[in-house]
Amino acid sequence: MKAFILLFTIVFAVLLRRLSIMAHPYAKELEVATLAVKRASILTKQLSDSISKEGTITKEDKSPVTVGDFASQAIINHALKINFPTDEIVGEEDSQHLQENDELANKVLSLIEKVQLETSDFQKVLGELKDKQSVFQSIDLGNSQGGSKGRFWALDPIDGTKGFLRGDQFAVCLALIEDGKVVLGVIGCPNLAKKVESNTKHSGIVGGLYSAIKGLGAYYSPLFDEISFQPLSKQERIQMTQHSTPDELKVVEGVEKGHSSHSTQAKIKETLGFNPDTVQEQTINLDSQVKYCALASGQADIYLRLPINDTYREKIWDHAAGNVLVYEAGGRVGDITGQPLDFGKGRLLPSKGVIAGNDKIFDKVIEAVNSVVE
Repeated sequence: MKAFILLFTIVFAVLLRRLSIMAHPYAKELEVATLAVKRASILTKQLSDSISKEGTITKEDKSPVTVGDFASQAIINHALKINFPTDEIVGEEDSQHLQENDELANKVLSLIEKVQLETSDFQKVLGELKDKQSVFQSIDLGNSQGGSKGRFWALDPIDGTKGFLRGDQFAVCLALIEDGKVVLGVIGCPNLAKKVESNTKHSGIVGGLYSAIKGLGAYYSPLFDEISFQPLSKQERIQMTQHSTPDELKVVEGVEKGHSSHSTQAKIKETLGFNPDTVQEQTINLDSQVKYCALASGQADIYLRLPINDTYREKIWDHAAGNVLVYEAGGRVGDITGQPLDFGKGRLLPSKGVIAGNDKIFDKVIEAVNSVVE
């Protein structure tokens, strides 16, 4: 009888968990965000595989912008607008450059029409863009300034543009923020293998979708194998490792040296006790918020992004989706002082640097950062 009661309790608990996941408050938001990110990921993957530097323009900050940025932002913004018409969007791009270049605009529309045809099953949820004017209007929906009240979405249509251009790692990142707190994140990683052991050793299925909802955990599913929306109950729950000793720790860092101080990060790893003979193998360099995905899925333990100067501030769309993903996978994210990132102060984070790690190592990493920075 006791065994029966125990079995019944376990089964009942599992059923309750599954029901709570399927009927959670952000069920519609997750479905729309997932399908929009999938559609944008299909488009950007095809483009990344074939792109040359033709068809790019240069922004004032000299970072390349591709037709993929514009197409991805138009697709996702349009989907958000028709499903959540009162929600604002903090997006990276505006349509000014596109409106001034008719050839580029025609190419963007052509790419959008192609992917809409390929993902026609998504149409009921995501809608359809049919002309250049609607593309321009959708892109410019991303002009919100954010803030600490109400809800808005933060979108990076292609995070890691340089990785995208060279056919390496990039991500399509979308997050929902309520009253300054990230409550939902979806990241599409078209070129990320399921298992990343080092810079040279990647294995498993390529293309991953990483999702997280505050209070419900972090999840993985193949990005391209299953084209339809899969509820959380059918996705794979992911957790961060809880390594704490230097010989078993792995660190993810950016590829581009212009984005973070690699020399400072090397000193931090030395302070933490990394063996100089193995530290290179324990460091994985990845573009974009793919780093958060590697962290949340147990491929690494620490993420270091130290500012290259005292005035540089991170953009919220570069970290919002990854932030909730790591927290829901059992980790922590903060600035160089260890304070949580504040997504309610506009389009930029008010703090310096970004540090993430599992619960066991996070405080030690912050101590090492402060020691080196001081």
